[in-house]
Amino acid sequence: MKRLLLTLISIVFSNTVLSQSYWQQEAHYEINIDFDTEQHQFDGSQIITFINHSPDTLNKVFFHLYFNAFQPESMMDIRSRTIHDPDRRIGDRISRLNKNEIGSHTILKIVQNGKELSFEDEKTILKVDLSESILPKDTCVFDMAYKTQVPIQIRRSGRMNKEGIDYSMSQWY
Repeated sequence: MKRLLLTLISIVFSNTVLSQSYWQQEAHYEINIDFDTEQHQFDGSQIITFINHSPDTLNKVFFHLYFNAFQPESMMDIRSRTIHDPDRRIGDRISRLNKNEIGSHTILKIVQNGKELSFEDEKTILKVDLSESILPKDTCVFDMAYKTQVPIQIRRSGRMNKEGIDYSMSQWY
């Protein structure tokens, strides 16, 4: 009986501690794009309502720029050509892309609660210095403008795949 009671107390304690330490950020997107299907590019703007569920005060935020991986000399290109067991879907395909076939996300501006922010494009990551810290449980609004080129289909998303699909889009915003 003691063993059962200790086991039950341990399970309840573990679940209580784990549930208190788990958190996940929350973001709501309003996205508008103007897609030029002849050039395979779009101009976009998005409003992101961000809720900080972490216990930390945030002074920076980071955004993924996934399409930038589909450029010659990107980390994905180099790894695909040099690691022992490369992803066969990629191989050396990225290294052979022309300028009009690559993927790219170019951020034109980002604003937090009405104030323009400075940012640094680190290839597939956008590092943004905040004008106002985001406290735990706080909400802020980001307004972002960007230009994107959709890459030739290589992996996960792109254009003109082998099955004849014009655009197969994932991880594009």
